[in-house]
Amino acid sequence: MTGIDFRRSLAFFERVVVVALALSNTFGTTFAKCDEFSLDTEHHTSTVVRASCVDNSNFTFLLNNGSIRQDCAWITKNKDKVAVRRSAYCAKADVKTQCSATCDDSCCRDNSAFRFTLKNFNKEVDCGWITKNKRLEAQRKAMYCNDGPVKGGCPFTCNSCSGPQPPPPPPSPTPPNPPPPPTPTPPNPPNTPTPIPPGPSPSPPTHNGVPFVRLNSSCQNKIPLQSVFGVNQYQCEASCASNSRCTAVEFTSSSCQLFLRCDGEDIGGNCPSGRICALKKKRKIDANNVLYTVKACVSNGVGQPSCTPVPVTDLRFTKQSAANSCEETEGQKGSVTYVDLTLPAGKALFVEVTTNVSGQSANNGFFVRPTRHTRNWGRAEVAGRTASFYLADTGQFSVEFAPDWIWRNQNQATTFDALMLFVNPEITLPGNLTPIPPDSEGTFVDLGPNKQYLFVGGIDYDWGKDYVFKVHDNTSVYFEKGAHVRGRIVQTEKKVKNVLLKGYGTLDVHYDLDDDVIGVSDDATRQNVGIFGKNIRVDGLTLINTNPTCGLFGYCLNINANWSPLAEPTRGPFDAFDLQLKDPPFAFRQAHCQEKNMDDSPNYDFNNCPTSHNDGQKVSYVKCMTWQLGHDGLNAGKWGTVEKSFVRTVDDAIKPWDSHGIYKDITIWQLTLGWPINFGWWNWNQPDVDTVIDSISVIHNHNWVTSPNWPETESGQCVIGGIYGSGAVKERYRLSNIFVETAASCAVGLQISKNAYSRHPTPEGCVGNMNDMRIDGIYFDENFYQIGGYNNFISGENNPNPGCSGNLSGKVQNMSISGIVAGRPLSRSDFIVK
Repeated sequence: MTGIDFRRSLAFFERVVVVALALSNTFGTTFAKCDEFSLDTEHHTSTVVRASCVDNSNFTFLLNNGSIRQDCAWITKNKDKVAVRRSAYCAKADVKTQCSATCDDSCCRDNSAFRFTLKNFNKEVDCGWITKNKRLEAQRKAMYCNDGPVKGGCPFTCNSCSGPQPPPPPPSPTPPNPPPPPTPTPPNPPNTPTPIPPGPSPSPPTHNGVPFVRLNSSCQNKIPLQSVFGVNQYQCEASCASNSRCTAVEFTSSSCQLFLRCDGEDIGGNCPSGRICALKKKRKIDANNVLYTVKACVSNGVGQPSCTPVPVTDLRFTKQSAANSCEETEGQKGSVTYVDLTLPAGKALFVEVTTNVSGQSANNGFFVRPTRHTRNWGRAEVAGRTASFYLADTGQFSVEFAPDWIWRNQNQATTFDALMLFVNPEITLPGNLTPIPPDSEGTFVDLGPNKQYLFVGGIDYDWGKDYVFKVHDNTSVYFEKGAHVRGRIVQTEKKVKNVLLKGYGTLDVHYDLDDDVIGVSDDATRQNVGIFGKNIRVDGLTLINTNPTCGLFGYCLNINANWSPLAEPTRGPFDAFDLQLKDPPFAFRQAHCQEKNMDDSPNYDFNNCPTSHNDGQKVSYVKCMTWQLGHDGLNAGKWGTVEKSFVRTVDDAIKPWDSHGIYKDITIWQLTLGWPINFGWWNWNQPDVDTVIDSISVIHNHNWVTSPNWPETESGQCVIGGIYGSGAVKERYRLSNIFVETAASCAVGLQISKNAYSRHPTPEGCVGNMNDMRIDGIYFDENFYQIGGYNNFISGENNPNPGCSGNLSGKVQNMSISGIVAGRPLSRSDFIVK
């Protein structure tokens, strides 16, 4: 049968009747390119030049649809629609007056269509690239703005406009010897990896009977603390918290050991004279960020008062760091306080939380989400600003002193200060690991092959710049609890095998990446974790992006991403723009494990590529938190498994874009843009089949904030969907047990389009079908919350290119959907189908 089934559920977990609705053979509508929310955040056009050509930044006007207001910048935000929008709106007197820089043809502007090729790389950029990185702006202007074509194409950026110019800034005092103007600097020489120093010697030296080891001119002591009756892990950690020199603990059933940082005087001057050991960099806690107080202990079970909670002292904090003017934040503000806790098998955590956030109180409402898990562990005890409760299983839990209604209030939802408790299984790190020093030099470090490394707990690894670790075959990298590393772990220059990243530490992308360096900062590596290969495992890490710069692309985790190639120095760095608003023929770029190269020629090299779940990627207990558009969530690739993980992003959360994936037991907090479950954009052309998505808890979904403007069809950014522009045929996906707790726009928003913003059609321009896709149970606690102009929507390509037929005609065929919305069955009448 061709069409879509909507399967009715008469009870919350029981589907007893199937109603088949035969629909048209091809569902389709013409897709309009993205106005507002392009993933290609590098390409912007400057518009203001003269003092008389200035847009009023406070002015907004009503669009012709009568329901949405926009500012002047909206007119030129989408380069493909500038002419249409200027024609439609600049004729209006108020718009022409208030948006003079945008609407007045006599104003000098950069040419939005102009592109030029970088001198050091075979890469085309627009004028906006010159000023995109403020640190490099002067250097870029000196290098390019003296070239005739660039000077002519980018007159505003290069200050080469004719006629009246904006007034100069007020003069400042001139030093006696003013510095010379900036001059071009030659490209950096090839990066030389910094070797990791050897680990502890077999017989470490001692001082006063205390063993210590050297860490690249740094030292660390390990002093045992004898166990006493009743000491548990949290009391052990409390002992560490009370010792100003303690950086980490090691707890077993019979011992509690404290790791103490060393001072020079403690080890008889063996540290360099006059220098404090690098491991003394214990994280400082800003009193302004202490928004919650948490206590916990291990109980024998729910309701068994067998423990007294002790303070949890290693709370972490992340917040929106970009300026309010950054449109890529999509209005998302707020913060997250988070902590990793461990739960012994067969036990329960008893937790007591006090909120210090202004306006929060359990009197207004209190939830520990996902509630479908926590409601089985008894009612919380609440009193004003304090609540206590049990957590009897591992997972990721949001503790909320707030009522349900705030998630339908834009200001409340986007400024909420959250608390996340990440409850993990116990792990034991192996011995004889090579500690990674926090004072390495260079741009990147090679890890491996055939080695094991350790990021030390309680240390802030911060090199003051972007820092990259390249992993090789048979390499393990462990994180002690509390290790905070401002860096990335990647390998895209080759396919590797048997890589393990494990532990309860944080990997933080914080600094601007340098210009695209192949294998270091090109688009394929702009992730917290980005690796090609087989048997890649990531377990327990927290991946965050705290970069304050607006619009820098980079996912939390991509393993064997099917939209990016192997890095090849002879071909220059790969740029995502190569597949955005582009049609075939595509340039040749070598595939890693894809069946075809980027130009659709066959790939013959499948060395170190997974062939089953036995050697596929495994991602578990990973936590991803980001704050901007383009900072997507988790994608584990072909034969990949993502389980027991958490995603909180301003963009698509999980990315099941390849065959034989498993995504299960995942908690999602979707922020103001993106699909919680995204079906793909620009996949390279190969079969995409038999992926399973099960037991997903969407605790919040704020994308109703931006759904009126994106996508530009009648679709909203729903829980499931996307705008699919690939020639890969997607078949036999099975989705089940999707639970949505608070306000959400819609269930499914899906469109297949040869004109998708990010796309990779076949050489003939064909897009693939979606066949036999089943959504077996999507459950909404509340009615859909919509603020106009969108709905559930399913559409195929309505105007396929000549010769595009069969599975390459862009149809949605044999899709079935069942679910419950606030107690009623999800039905055909909830959808727009074209």
